[in-house]
Amino acid sequence: MVSMKSFTLLLISAVFLCAGISGSQAQTQSVEASVDRTELIRGETVNLTLRVFGQQGGVQMDLTPLEENFDIIVTRTSSQMRTINSRTEAWTDYILTLFPRTTGTLEIPALTVAGQTTSPVSVEVLPQTQNAITPGQTLFLEAVINKDSIYVQEQLLFNIRLYYTINGIRNPQFTEVDIGDAVIQQIGSANQYEKLIDGVRYGVYEKQYVIFPQRSGQLKIPDIVFRGEVADGSSNFVFRNLNTRTITAFAEGYEITVKERPASFPASAIWLPASNISLTESWSQDVTRLQVGDTVTRQITITANGLDGAALPPLELPPLERFSTYSDPAEIERTFVDGNIVGTRIETQTLVATEAGSLEIQAITLPWWNVDSEELQTATIPSSFIRIEAATPSNGAVEEPAVTDPTDEPQAAGTRNTAIEDDLIASASPSLWMVLLATLVCAGLLLAWSLARHKRHKHEQTEPLIEQKPVSPAYETEIAISNEAAAFTKLQQACKQEDIVKLRLALIAWGRQYYQDARLYTLDDLFSHLGNAQLQELAIRLLGSVYGKPEQQNSTNKTDFAELLGLITAVRRQNHKTRKLERKQAPYLLPPLYKS
Repeated sequence: MVSMKSFTLLLISAVFLCAGISGSQAQTQSVEASVDRTELIRGETVNLTLRVFGQQGGVQMDLTPLEENFDIIVTRTSSQMRTINSRTEAWTDYILTLFPRTTGTLEIPALTVAGQTTSPVSVEVLPQTQNAITPGQTLFLEAVINKDSIYVQEQLLFNIRLYYTINGIRNPQFTEVDIGDAVIQQIGSANQYEKLIDGVRYGVYEKQYVIFPQRSGQLKIPDIVFRGEVADGSSNFVFRNLNTRTITAFAEGYEITVKERPASFPASAIWLPASNISLTESWSQDVTRLQVGDTVTRQITITANGLDGAALPPLELPPLERFSTYSDPAEIERTFVDGNIVGTRIETQTLVATEAGSLEIQAITLPWWNVDSEELQTATIPSSFIRIEAATPSNGAVEEPAVTDPTDEPQAAGTRNTAIEDDLIASASPSLWMVLLATLVCAGLLLAWSLARHKRHKHEQTEPLIEQKPVSPAYETEIAISNEAAAFTKLQQACKQEDIVKLRLALIAWGRQYYQDARLYTLDDLFSHLGNAQLQELAIRLLGSVYGKPEQQNSTNKTDFAELLGLITAVRRQNHKTRKLERKQAPYLLPPLYKS
């Protein structure tokens, strides 16, 4: 009889023997590679499963060989164990979702996994039928262009549309449209709408682009791939991306022929390929009835259908005789109309009439290439005629002759009497009695000042000083934004009448309203606000002809008045544009991160 101890030893030996047999079988099939299908259409994915027996984790594998023909979209793992006829098996599956990069017969090469080498597997990738929709298809992608052949720097419209009937798509990603030697702009944000196709209602997610090739030859637009995730309740053994599965869609790219600039286009002109280009001109007032000193604004607008505003060239505008000209920076804009880019360039000039007479403004031409009719065309502003008349008093009043003493000598021809409106300003040519009177007044003031100083010394702590403001209408007008235009009108009148005394008062009055500064009493205060050395020098030269030294008098001419008015007009216009831009940008400014 066999003892109990001997039976136990025999049983343990049998268990180890079975385990050894099972282990040897596992070693013969330790790694397997398989795919869920061997034939697919371009744009679909294939699942590669790498099964490692007897391993629970920490498996090393080299997936680099896959990158030659495939993109690895996502990876996940699952571990299982089963017992058949008292034999236990355990394995771990590493599932890779692969996206084929090309069509044809592609080989999944042998891979090194857990120190073992898998067998290669081949899959057949069939080309996608263009614009074909498989019945019952829940997701597909299309890419559309508006032309197969374009000129260099011409607009190419490129649309990507994703059609879907699946709800709850998460983490959507599209291939970036990255093309060498081309400028690419996305038109606004993506559009979403619905479309009925063969009785099936699809949701549509559309992205629109405009492409400007910068070099002739072949332009290659890459294939477009969409990737996303949807919920999948059957993924019971997925440890990453739990209860989700990856979905993909594919659209083939294009190869576009980019033509060179035609030889018939003028070599000296800027190359402008577009569907339409127009030139328009506008004036702020009737230029056939101008007067010397009048300020007029000229605005020229270039509008191009199919070009960005930044691609439009500056116009070469010849200088205009009988005018002082001040140009503003060009305004460049772009808009999108029905999916097409529309660019504009606006050039503005401020013109100040300086001399009476007539002149003809030359026509302006801009050659461009019509990409629809493939012919050279020219946008034109026709020539125009301007008439400038001598300045006349704005109110039409007739000045009464001055009453003179019969014993006085007659005035020399060409001289005139000038009324001094500012109480702070002395006569330009003081007489002897005025000098004597001024001397007596100064002596009296000096005596009064001495007495007052002695008295103030006793009451210095109790009697505050009160600033005496100058007395003049220029300082008495209430400070208000609405009063600035009226003050500027008076400044224009002073320049037209070439009245230097009125000009000084008008400058101060306008400066107080323009800068909303009730403490602005002098021209020095105004110049400190303006910070314009050219304007300050011109104003000092004008005022010096009355208040300066004898050699400075009678040195002005009407051109100085016109130039001064033109400079101030340019300051007002630039300030207006700055404020307009600030108001336009205000709704889009981000609030401060921290409240002060």
